Amino acid sequence: MSITINKAFDFSQIKGVIFDLDGTLANSNPNFAGLRAELGIAPATDILSYVNSITEPTLAEQTQAIIQHYELESSHGATWIAGAPQLMAFLTSLHIPQAILTRNMPEAAHITLANLDLTIGVDFDPLLTRFDAKAKPHPEGVERICAQWQIKPANILFIGDYLFDLQTANNAGTKSILYTPSVIPDYAYQADIVCQCYLTLIDYLRSQLQT
Repeated sequence: MSITINKAFDFSQIKGVIFDLDGTLANSNPNFAGLRAELGIAPATDILSYVNSITEPTLAEQTQAIIQHYELESSHGATWIAGAPQLMAFLTSLHIPQAILTRNMPEAAHITLANLDLTIGVDFDPLLTRFDAKAKPHPEGVERICAQWQIKPANILFIGDYLFDLQTANNAGTKSILYTPSVIPDYAYQADIVCQCYLTLIDYLRSQLQT
């Protein structure tokens, strides 16, 4: 089943959509396993929390450099995730504003967007990185976007591919879709909808508007 509805919501009440970037719109996730191995941290460790916990300046600088290397390397090879451009076009046709909220660094995010031929202020607005708001799962990024759009969180849909995205949605009070094309993770129950194919998702959302 390419769509699983954990908690149905009325798509006609969605007034804005916020996307994660890496792994959600773009095939651009860094090699997290390799990065954690190089940093010498456990597989489940939150990388940003780890680096923020480092108090020794030299080690902190070295760690930041390693992370940035992985982020930039992955962004240069970024490609569209199947169905993602069609989903964005579908939302645009409905005049639903779109934004991107990423834990990535600005330079890497801009490289990824250039590879996808996406333009801030044209295809979506705004773009918020971890340099612009507290990193997910903190809800600050969503709250800033809601304030810019003048839309309540209850009328926002957050689409992402990882636990942090679902936690962000829950913390901010938005609806959520987990995009996971292969293995369904054990935290998938936290999403309102679990999606394995964006084209199927478009059909489902369109059918809601026709009822």
